[in-house]
Amino acid sequence: MRTSQQRSATAFGRCDPGRSMTMPRPTARQRGMTLVEVATAMALVAIVSTSLIAASILIRRLTEVAVYQSSVTAVMQGYLEQIKNMPYAMLPMSPPSGTDKTASSYATTYSLATQKDDVTADPLVLSPLASLTPANLTPPTIPTAVYDNSKTFDVNRAADLTIHIWVWIEDKTPAGTGTTQQAKAITMLYMWQVQDGSTTRSYTGVIKNLRSLVPTF
Repeated sequence: MRTSQQRSATAFGRCDPGRSMTMPRPTARQRGMTLVEVATAMALVAIVSTSLIAASILIRRLTEVAVYQSSVTAVMQGYLEQIKNMPYAMLPMSPPSGTDKTASSYATTYSLATQKDDVTADPLVLSPLASLTPANLTPPTIPTAVYDNSKTFDVNRAADLTIHIWVWIEDKTPAGTGTTQQAKAITMLYMWQVQDGSTTRSYTGVIKNLRSLVPTF
């Protein structure tokens, strides 16, 4: 009768008691990662992560600038709508060039009764003629010939948006026409700044409207 050892030897092939058995070498699938492979993988992960973070920061900056731009547009349009809806007689003309803006009566004589909200008075004061254009500006420098209306608003944080507004109203009544054809041109030039990372960026804009004695809007 065969013993269990004999059956094992028969099943797996005969073993030479004088020779040691060698284990088969592991294949590429069985070997672990080397230190070089680990370092390379970590470097790739770091590069991808850095790129994703940089892209996220850029998207956030662009989004923030767009939010401020929309806020500025809404503010300026709100001021313009208030001026357009004032009685025609309440719209003073801008003073001539050279008028002393520091005179005590200037701010009251050339003031527009605009509001920040339903209960808060927030008047705009006209600048002397002639009106400027964005091409005349060198941001962030405020021109010396204007009356600066500096307005602060809350957008993302408290008092994080400041807009410098300069307003002109000029008589545009055609010569030789009747009183019913009287018209005044409204020009609103503005400049604002936003912090884009470590850089302060300045933006300018202008909106215009023609207000007639007989409203056409």
